[in-house]
Amino acid sequence: MEVFQSDLGFIEGPVIMRDGAVVVTSIDRGVLYRIADGRARVLAELGGGPNGATEGPDGVIYVAQNGGKWPAENRVRAAPGIQAVAPDGTVRVVTDVATSPNDLAFGPDGRLYFTDPTRKPERDDGRIYACDIETGEVELLLTCDWYPNGIGFSTENDAIYVADSRHSRIVRFPLDAVRPERMEVCCQMTRGLPDGFAFDRAGRLVIACPGLGGAPGNLQVWTPDGTLVEEIDLGTSPYYTNLAISAAGEIYVCDSSAGCLLTGRWPSPGLALHPFRG
Repeated sequence: MEVFQSDLGFIEGPVIMRDGAVVVTSIDRGVLYRIADGRARVLAELGGGPNGATEGPDGVIYVAQNGGKWPAENRVRAAPGIQAVAPDGTVRVVTDVATSPNDLAFGPDGRLYFTDPTRKPERDDGRIYACDIETGEVELLLTCDWYPNGIGFSTENDAIYVADSRHSRIVRFPLDAVRPERMEVCCQMTRGLPDGFAFDRAGRLVIACPGLGGAPGNLQVWTPDGTLVEEIDLGTSPYYTNLAISAAGEIYVCDSSAGCLLTGRWPSPGLALHPFRG
């Protein structure tokens, strides 16, 4: 892989926009970057600690705002919740019910699903929510004793996948039954911990895995039934935090500790995200 863009801070996201631009959040700088034509510009000043992001209808970018939790260092305050950034950079708050939102993804039902690992002293339980972006109505789907991180939906649109960073695993639930008794462990890792992930059209789950105790992270490729296909070592960074795969087979990986967005070729196109999945 090669460096696509540098000097971005501790980045997350990333989002491949329909117009070909790539958008990333910078948690420590409190901004949203838009990268196009070889340069990065600040699309919006979000404050706090903007984390996961996804594109919604009409080119609006939805951001999981953790409210300034680690590794945020900027001095601009922002309440935790979900922010919506219009193409012109205008920011509005969709909901502020959560404690420290981490990642988010649209579901096949059109709602925006997001994880809230929460942080002490406010709470010490993990939560998964679903939000109607038009009304702001939020449904609490799950309360758990682990750390929900990355989130996404199966190729068949019938299951929700969540990274459990506390126990180094990916779990899934039936979309219509996000309850503890219906949880299934589909990937149990023995190295690193799962953060953001994406599906490719071959049906594989590609996971960005930070290292443990400062050890180098990597990418891990799994089948949805729990078979480890491949581990891809990218370098010495302990924080490969998230990734996205385009319809043309380009992969973008956040090397957050180096402040770089990496890119390379992937053997399969990426599975389109909702609301643009056919």
